[in-house]
Formats: sequence, C-alpha cells, structure tokens
Amino acid sequence: MHRKSSGRKNRPPQCMGEDTTRPSATPQARDRLREVLPPVLFLTLIFFLHFLGRQLLGPMLPAMERDLRISHAVSGLFILVMGAGFFLSQLVAAFVTARFGYRICIVLSLWGAAASMAGVGLVGSLWALFLGFFLLGVTGGLYAPSGIALISVLVHPRDWGKAMGIHELAPNLALIVAPFFATMVLGVASWRWGFLSLSGFLAVTGAVYARHGVDAEARGSIPDIHRVREIAGNPAFWGLVGLLSIAVGVETGVYAVVPLFLVNERGFDLAEANRILGLSRIPGLAVVLLSGWITDRLSPRTTLRLALGATGVTIIVLGLGPRSVSIPSIFAQAAAAACLFPPILSAASGISTPENRALTISLSLAVAPVLGGGLVPAGIAFAGDLGSFGLGLAGAGVLVLFGVMLVRSLERGKANLFSPGIL
Repeated sequence: MHRKSSGRKNRPPQCMGEDTTRPSATPQARDRLREVLPPVLFLTLIFFLHFLGRQLLGPMLPAMERDLRISHAVSGLFILVMGAGFFLSQLVAAFVTARFGYRICIVLSLWGAAASMAGVGLVGSLWALFLGFFLLGVTGGLYAPSGIALISVLVHPRDWGKAMGIHELAPNLALIVAPFFATMVLGVASWRWGFLSLSGFLAVTGAVYARHGVDAEARGSIPDIHRVREIAGNPAFWGLVGLLSIAVGVETGVYAVVPLFLVNERGFDLAEANRILGLSRIPGLAVVLLSGWITDRLSPRTTLRLALGATGVTIIVLGLGPRSVSIPSIFAQAAAAACLFPPILSAASGISTPENRALTISLSLAVAPVLGGGLVPAGIAFAGDLGSFGLGLAGAGVLVLFGVMLVRSLERGKANLFSPGIL
C-alpha cells in the first residue's frame, strides 16, 4: 500500500506556483527523519536513474556517431532537443501534480522515460531518435518538481537540509557512473543496449513505486500568470537565468562533449576518455560541500565570481592547451564547476519577494537546461564539425568569464541579497 502524508501538518514549499507556508517544528524531528528515510532514499534512487538516463548520451556519442554515420553537429542536437523537452516538462509538471498528485506524476515520469529510452534503443530513423530524446527530456523532467516537493512534505522542516543533501547525491553519482556504465555496455554490445537496459530498470522502478511509493494529500497549485509576468519583469531574474545556464552548461554541457573532444582531437580511445570523465567527477562530491562553506564565509557574490573565473580559465586551457594538460584541466574544470551551484542558489533566494521565490527558481531552472545544457554542447559540437572542438571549448570558457558581469545584475533584485545589511 502506498503511504500518504497529511498535508495539514506539512505543506511543501512552492514548486511552479505552490504555496510557501512553512510548517511548524515538532519535538519528534529526529524520529521523523528516521521514519521517512526509506522513502527519501527511494526518491533519491529514482532521481539517480532519471539523471543517469539523460547523462548517458554524452559518453555514448562517439559510438553513436560511428554507428549512425552522423556529424558532430547532429549529435549535439540530440542534447539540445532533450534540453528542450526538459524545459517543456517544467511548465507542464505543475498542472500534472495539481490534477493527479505527486505519486502519479512520479510514476508517469518513470514509465514515460522507460518508454522513451526503449524507443531510442530500438528505432533506426534519425528523426525518430530526435523524437525519442525529446520525449526523454519531457518525461524525465516531470520527476524533479514532484520529488523535491514530496520530500519537503514527508520530512520535518528542521531536517530538510539533510534530506535534500541525500537527494542531491543522485546527480553527482550519476555523473560518475554514466561513463563507466557506457564503457561496460560498449565493451560487450551496441550503444543501443545501454538505453534498453536502463529502460528496464526505470520500468521496474515505476512498477514498484506505483504499488508501494509514498504520496501526500497536499498538492501543488496551478501557477498564476500574473506572478509569472511579475517575475519576468524583474531584471535580476534574467541575470539568474544567465548564471544558471552557464552553470548547467559547464557542468553537464561540457561534460557531454568531453568524450568527443578527447577521442577526436586528443587521441584517446573511448574507454580511456570515459574513464577520465567519470573519475574527474568524484572530487565534486566533496567540493560541493566545500563551496557551501566558502559561500557562507565569503558571501555568494565573492564565491560566485571566484568560481566563474576558475571555471572559465580551466575550460580555455582544456580547449587550447597541449595534450599533456588535458587530464589535469578536466579534473580542475569539474571541481571548479561544482562550486557554482551553491552560491547561485543561495543568491537566488534574494532576488524576489518571498511569495515569488520558489516560482522564480523553478522558472529559471526550466530555462537553464535549454540554454546551458542544450545550446552550449550543440555549439561546441558544431565547432568540432568546423574543425576544432578546442576552439568551441575555449569559446565556452570565454562565455563563462563574461558571466562574472551577470553577478552584479542580481544586486538589482527586489530583495537585495548583496546589501551590506545581509552580507
């Protein structure tokens, strides 16, 4: 039987239009976290499978290009259409959860992603592959709004940080596992079996969650178009969109094209390239925690400028430097990029009024996968078709350095996080 949690005691924070009322504390906070740890871990597993499914494309691209006989630019478009699908899902998710609830939305995301990945593994037409990756973005993106909101319902407010910390292990682990999983599959079968096997895991997980997964009586509300217009009219919102797009672009966008770069321009074989890619993401697990501590010590503005500068320089060195610096640059870039999200998300809380805060973050996170996770890798891949992945990477690095100027735009928000009274 699936478990329900009363919405009267714990309302989730707003997600694409949801109410932001915070529940009051109770003396059973520690016991409550222990009681709900199994469903939190189950939701973390679901997030891991979804993120792994989207990030598996990058390590598979060199093999897909050879098998399908497609250009780098076309393979980059796979990433772009998946990002476009993710964007659409963030706009639709609020309506789905308001109508059907969190559990059904999560099950739909699992079964939809399973069907999409099965289609990617089975179809032969290039246009069918584009459709498959677009639908993978749509269905995979349905999970995040429901999963995060559901955790906030199940877990006592005093333990939200711990629960979200556990949940956020999923994408970091997926970035490590994806290259090794791709190498293992390619060692014994076609790239298609990678997507087919992961499709099976998603389908089974969906069936288990449909029968035993948790749900909540509280549901999200449909976004108010007037509040969306108010947020879009705030210049600081577009600064936030730009910074999040840069962060997504250098973390997952650059990640997706590094195997192509190493194989085609640096002479690495695919197995070695994927091994380097996976190992480079391991330090990020610790760096994320360190970045949060530095943010608290130095302020989000200072931390963000330092992280953007370090990330931009390492990407430029990766693209233009000799082969001997490729591996150190990849490790340094991964560590620097991991420092971007804590100060950006910390700064995001200060650019809008409290009632619009969660909706502001949701809307910006909807746009970022298209601009950063889609256009950035597609542009680098296009540069590879023109003759130089390295120049494409260097261009991305310059773009990151320009992002330092966007930090100041956050100061013009309605609630100024960077005012002397706060910092």
